[in-house]
Amino acid sequence: MADNALKIEYKLYLEAEDVSQSRILSSASYLENVLHNHANPYIKCAQIDNESDLDEFELRLYVDEAIEEADCANADAAEAFLDEFADVLSEIAHIHSFMDMEGSFSVSFEGEHIAYDFKSEPGDGMCDFMERKEN
Repeated sequence: MADNALKIEYKLYLEAEDVSQSRILSSASYLENVLHNHANPYIKCAQIDNESDLDEFELRLYVDEAIEEADCANADAAEAFLDEFADVLSEIAHIHSFMDMEGSFSVSFEGEHIAYDFKSEPGDGMCDFMERKEN
């Protein structure tokens, strides 16, 4: 991979059971607004898979993104991605503490590869980040 090549991957899973229909709808809308209105183009492009079931009162939201650029189009956004995505996850965990949230994110850029797993359990309101060592 060339030094200016960029690879960003992130997976986000949000789940909750026995949730009111209005809370399911507002949570899905909140996630869409937070991601799609973010200033960082690598976060803004996230596609949300909403598999929630209003009749069963189950909230299920998934994001699975992989971005690869042979020549990084926005070096500032690439460098800021880790911190900005961690801030988004912390905000989601705090505001939607009733949800189980987990996933991972990684960035390969300028010869460095950094990867994290994250988890927030219902009722916690905090997001725990664990650096992942990859071979």
